Amino acid sequence: ELLDDDADEVVDVVLLWWRDGDGDLVDALVDAIGPLADNGVVWVLTPKTGRPGHVEPSEIAEAAPTAGLSQTSNISVAGGWPGPRLVAPRAAKSRR
Repeated sequence: ELLDDDADEVVDVVLLWWRDGDGDLVDALVDAIGPLADNGVVWVLTPKTGRPGHVEPSEIAEAAPTAGLSQTSNISVAGGWPGPRLVAPRAAKSRR
């Protein structure tokens, strides 16, 4: 079930569609992990290189640890939206 950003339930996954110019990515990630379950994940999807709103992977890689997250893998979804999978360090360790 999809929830909107005003929901106050604990969630397993946060899907964040992010474009250049959407604001402060660190703030968005901190907000995203608020309702996240202990083993939950955050996917940050951005337009692929060359498309309007593209976000450099290095920007996400720098923002994640500041928000208390670690990058574990990457995906690309339909329509050319690639993105990393981010987890809290305790969740990353429990999966090893």
